Amino acid sequence: VAGILFCLPYEYSYTMRGRRQLAERLALSLSSRSSGWSSGENAFNSPSVGLLKCASPVPPATSALSSYSRGSMSWSTLALAGSASFAAGTVVATCEAAKASDQPPAEAEAEAETNPYSLSNVTPSASFPQSIVLYQYEVCPFCCKVKAFLDFHNIPYRVVEVDPLGKSELKWSDYKKVPVVLLDDTKQVNNSSSIISQLSVDLQASGSSKEKRKGLWGAAVPSKSFQDKQELWRRWVDEKLVKTITVNIYRNARESFQTFDYITEHGNFGWMQKHAARVVGATMMWSLSNRLKKKYGIEGDVREALNSLTEDWARGLDGQPFMGGDRPSLADIEAFGVIRSIVGTDTFNDMQHNTTDAFRRWWAEMLEAVGSSAKIPDTCI
Repeated sequence: VAGILFCLPYEYSYTMRGRRQLAERLALSLSSRSSGWSSGENAFNSPSVGLLKCASPVPPATSALSSYSRGSMSWSTLALAGSASFAAGTVVATCEAAKASDQPPAEAEAEAETNPYSLSNVTPSASFPQSIVLYQYEVCPFCCKVKAFLDFHNIPYRVVEVDPLGKSELKWSDYKKVPVVLLDDTKQVNNSSSIISQLSVDLQASGSSKEKRKGLWGAAVPSKSFQDKQELWRRWVDEKLVKTITVNIYRNARESFQTFDYITEHGNFGWMQKHAARVVGATMMWSLSNRLKKKYGIEGDVREALNSLTEDWARGLDGQPFMGGDRPSLADIEAFGVIRSIVGTDTFNDMQHNTTDAFRRWWAEMLEAVGSSAKIPDTCI
């Protein structure tokens, strides 16, 4: 549908009524999905437009198209339309959202039953994995959460960049969303929060003595109040921070194209897919930004909403360097990973300029704490 709408301006005979009907149908079909750079990890994977998992098929556009003069659309135009639609849909739907209703495949490691943020639900592995392979989209904020955790602990990992169209890199798995990690080539864990919880528990159980593997709590077992605070802010990252950043990076045409420039430049796309996704995806996401704003319950100016969140984070620090006190907690690492995925955008620059000194100090501390990438070089496929 997106591809057809994209090609309509090049057709010679159509009525304004038909074009309006088609646009309305497109908006209706998209509203059932959510859309944007990330609303949850379910979102980024479906080959339909939108970030959230689609429960219903796209309404057919045939009735709207019937208002157009027949015979004006060539097969070559339809081919371009289909390619543009498929490419745009898959790039807009880039990451999976960890929803309690999503069921993992039989061969996958079972997720935490109801709360992926709780470490008490996680069973430690027999030993810390010697091999970690991350299946990802480079620009996916949830994948960036996982990479921030691995970088912080200086844990070597390999990366496989998944083709958002065919997803052939995940053909071995029934689970087709990202991120996915494969531990020691045998154990599969899905969902960014579940991955981080599993590796965190394994890391603590391993008792590693490496400097950056001290554990997030030092030698002591975390207190109940610490764990509760950590879970609260980890959930806040997924439910508040990610969604508010999403509406910000698509709030106008400039920022929407800026976002898709980055997505298509770093994603695994062919030439035609890249350019079709950039034009169609950026235009669609810009047009849907207000709908996303309403869906996520964000009132007023979206920049002010984002600034308000950074102020909430600064208050949560309560004068300490990190949410974890003198060491970063999982919430610190996950928030850092999400924000790092938009570095260089207008949204990030405004965030740094308009936020509090406490937030800027936290960001600087996290940059130093996380350090450079622990990715094994030349492994991104």
